[in-house]
Amino acid sequence: MNSIRRTLLASLLGVLTVLMTLAAVLSYRAGLQEAGEMFDARLVQSSRVLLNLVDEPLSDLTEYPGQPIVLRGWHGRAQGVGEALAFKDGHAYENKLAFQVWDAQGHLMLRSDSAPETKLAPLSPGYSDALIDGEQWRVFTLRSPPGRWFQSAERADIRQELAEDIAIGTLLPLLLALPLMALAIWATVIWAMRPLSRVSDEIGERDPERMSPLDTGNLPLETHGLVRAVNGLLHRLDAALARERQFIADAAHELRTPISALKVHACNAREAADASERRASQEHLDQSIARVERLVAQLLSLNRAERASQDPLQTHVDLGALVRVEIDEIKPLSLQKRQTIRLQLADTRVLGDELALGPLVRNLLENAIRYTPDGGTIMVSTSVEPDWARLEIEDSGPGIPEESRDRVFDRFHRIVGSDVEGSGLGLAIVRKIIDDHGGRITLGTSETLGGLAATVWLPRHTT
Repeated sequence: MNSIRRTLLASLLGVLTVLMTLAAVLSYRAGLQEAGEMFDARLVQSSRVLLNLVDEPLSDLTEYPGQPIVLRGWHGRAQGVGEALAFKDGHAYENKLAFQVWDAQGHLMLRSDSAPETKLAPLSPGYSDALIDGEQWRVFTLRSPPGRWFQSAERADIRQELAEDIAIGTLLPLLLALPLMALAIWATVIWAMRPLSRVSDEIGERDPERMSPLDTGNLPLETHGLVRAVNGLLHRLDAALARERQFIADAAHELRTPISALKVHACNAREAADASERRASQEHLDQSIARVERLVAQLLSLNRAERASQDPLQTHVDLGALVRVEIDEIKPLSLQKRQTIRLQLADTRVLGDELALGPLVRNLLENAIRYTPDGGTIMVSTSVEPDWARLEIEDSGPGIPEESRDRVFDRFHRIVGSDVEGSGLGLAIVRKIIDDHGGRITLGTSETLGGLAATVWLPRHTT
């Protein structure tokens, strides 16, 4: 599993290790460069000192002596560093230093016992690198006024050892401090992660029924986005649970009466004395079943509308085509009552969710059909305004008194004295869908048919 803590620790320690390695490499290169400059300067100095010391005495020799003069150095075995390599009569590194003196004719006149009898390097003034007995040497050649050649040399590994000592001296304290730095980084990461641990503990220990937002007062700025997202989720869950509780309460309340009626009619049909009573009870039973079926469908439709309102899908919907589809589905109901439906549909597009706008049109049409008497007329029209699409459904029914027009949008509200069966949820569903789409609805009196005129305005798509 991914862990922010392990990722931080691995990343920080990895970066620290890379930086320390880079520091060691740079220290080694810098040490090697500095050692080279220092030893090159010492070679020059050694050659000049040698020249000043022996050039004049060698001038007293009138001819080549035949065999070069060899200066003996310290010879022995020594291990360690620093003072362990230094003695009263010499130093263990003497065999890594050498010098030679050649006359103008190329005869070897003087050398150290660490130098070969052959030339350390070609007799040419300046620096050069030579491979002698498998070892790399750095040589400086200097010529005196009488024409003698003075060569001072040292093995290249001296410079590498010095550069390594500089790099190790730089890196070793860091390596020794690495466990302490790792411990400090680990403690810092643990301390910095405490707010996240506190938030997770608070969420884990919270009662499922407690949907109050988390407190962001003592949390670092980086966690505010996460806490806000969790608070938003808690708010949405609270709203969803409230809707579910309301839906269950409404369903239980509204289904109690029709289910009781179903039981009564079923009992009557079962205990009917003759076929006539049984037929009457069966008719009442069928009507009760239809009422329960419609009520359940309306409750489910209302629940879907409330769920869709949390994330409305904004697409282009052809309102006229949607009206035709809904009329085709509900047309058998109007044919049973021998009603006439007139259409005046314009090419109208709106922004909305087609799955939600379908129940809106369907509920308005069902209300118009149910409240319009047999042989009546229903007129459906759509039109376009600058920023709105307009849907109007008029009927020749009794209409709604002006003082009751606001209350009909309440859940389960039905007009007193109405002989039409219904659940009182149709217009509540309509209002919910319209509100979610940012539209509006008005109820009035149809000037043409004399019944109810329901007018809906929905935002129109503009290009």
